[in-house]
Amino acid sequence: MLKIYCFVLCIAFLDATKVPFITPCKSNDSPCIISSASSALENLWRGVPELGVPILDPLEIGSLRNDDKDLKLGFRNMKVFGSSKCKFLDIKRELYNSTIALNLECPLRATGQYDLKGKMLFIEAFGDGDFDIKTNRVLIYLTAKFTTIESAGVKHWKITSFDYSYDLAEKVDIGLHNLFGGDETRAKPILEVINHNWKEMVIEIGGPIIKQLLDKSIHIVNKFFSAVPVDNLEIV
Repeated sequence: MLKIYCFVLCIAFLDATKVPFITPCKSNDSPCIISSASSALENLWRGVPELGVPILDPLEIGSLRNDDKDLKLGFRNMKVFGSSKCKFLDIKRELYNSTIALNLECPLRATGQYDLKGKMLFIEAFGDGDFDIKTNRVLIYLTAKFTTIESAGVKHWKITSFDYSYDLAEKVDIGLHNLFGGDETRAKPILEVINHNWKEMVIEIGGPIIKQLLDKSIHIVNKFFSAVPVDNLEIV
């Protein structure tokens, strides 16, 4: 769900002479950086193949799994909508320790197919069908460290590590269709429990999935950095 949160790390570094809608900013000028990043998202969310930027809304996630001893849960053909409507609340670049930190607020909706078998909130369940998960406000906090590497005399940036957290600022609606093989009588009570305890449900299944998504996102960002020399990027 979170490819956009890592992609904006690239946005914050782009050289305005190469991308005209990016405004150069001083490293301590957060309002300028936020404005520049917002302009970049507005112009880039449809995708820029020549920069290695995929379409950001919807995001094509594909397949993810979160299996443990109590619950086997997988998602496939996953698409995430809403990245183009994200708002940057804060962005800070710290040159002395090579980090960038950003806060985002996004409305997100994920669709696709799921399969599950095991205990959900201590209730035995199984199913295989379409899913629809959405929320109007999720807050994302991400901090990434980067370094400069050199190959054949050309310097590139590379993200080496990141930390993240998230806050579900509004209710998450969770729709799992075809639970119990389409037995609506059995499915209705568990869906009511899931949507009444939505925060516990997201915490139970969301953490590992978000980590997988961020790992994939960092991989995409590093592909972008490997294609663009430092000479075409700058930290102001």
